[in-house]
Amino acid sequence: MLPRHRISILALLFLGSVIPTTQAADQQPLTTEVINQTWKARRERLQAMRIELSLDVTRSTLPYMRSAAGGDDEVVPLTEEETLHYLNQTVNFKTHYSLILDSPRIRCRHLGRVPSPQLEQMQDLDMTWTADGKTDAVAYKYEGIRHMTISKSSVHPMLPLFDLTPLRWSLLAGDPVFGFTLDQYKVCPQLEQLQGITCTVLEKSDVHGLRRLWVAPTDRECVVMKYTGEQSGQYHSQHDFHYVDLPNEGPKPKFWTTKTYQHKSNQKILTYECHILVDSFETRATVESADFQLELTTGTHVTDTRKRNPLGGELIYDVK
Repeated sequence: MLPRHRISILALLFLGSVIPTTQAADQQPLTTEVINQTWKARRERLQAMRIELSLDVTRSTLPYMRSAAGGDDEVVPLTEEETLHYLNQTVNFKTHYSLILDSPRIRCRHLGRVPSPQLEQMQDLDMTWTADGKTDAVAYKYEGIRHMTISKSSVHPMLPLFDLTPLRWSLLAGDPVFGFTLDQYKVCPQLEQLQGITCTVLEKSDVHGLRRLWVAPTDRECVVMKYTGEQSGQYHSQHDFHYVDLPNEGPKPKFWTTKTYQHKSNQKILTYECHILVDSFETRATVESADFQLELTTGTHVTDTRKRNPLGGELIYDVK
């Protein structure tokens, strides 16, 4: 019979040969290949999604005071003192998004009351944008008249997601049409803790500045936990992502927060803050082609950039 201390040593050696294989995986950053594969599997699992979002926005008054009243595309010149004054003032408003995501198809309706140029009043916002991979259409009301612009789909039609950058990282990460990809991102050697989760950190530096990304382990589907961007020491933005774990469903988005700062006159000024609450989130949703088409109702003023007017310019008409 082996002495007791010999048995203990052999047991420790045996455990040491087994346990580190799992621990080592937790102690090493993920590769971009693994992250991309996990993101792809997550998007395929979620498939088509229906999402309702409530936004609480606080932003600097500067963009509004730079805009001419009456909806004109003019920029009002401001002195340095006025710029700093309006930069430090804020305005708050709430909006709502209703989305159907089935890349490359999307339907996005944005509702709420938002400040008008020069902050003269609060005005109603009701804008719907759709894309089916071939055609884009935007519809909105202005001075009681419904307007619609129809065009061929662009290569990367990301602009109509407005301030939904968190959504493009949280649910559409890696999607080549509506999401963000890991192009040019490099994996950092050290792991970092966020919300009690050990994350892989990635960095990207280019003409737009330095961007960093925190990604959860594969057992949490590599969901993005945090994203930051910094440009020439003048601007800094930060997005934080919060999830709830559901049995057999993985991490479900709960809410996102965004903060943007500007450095000016030796001040770090919060210029934009947004809290996005996920009101409802349906995966594997049933969607039809009709969900991505806007109806041409009577009285709609249409601009169709896909066609040319025989008399010159874009085709413009009113629906009779």
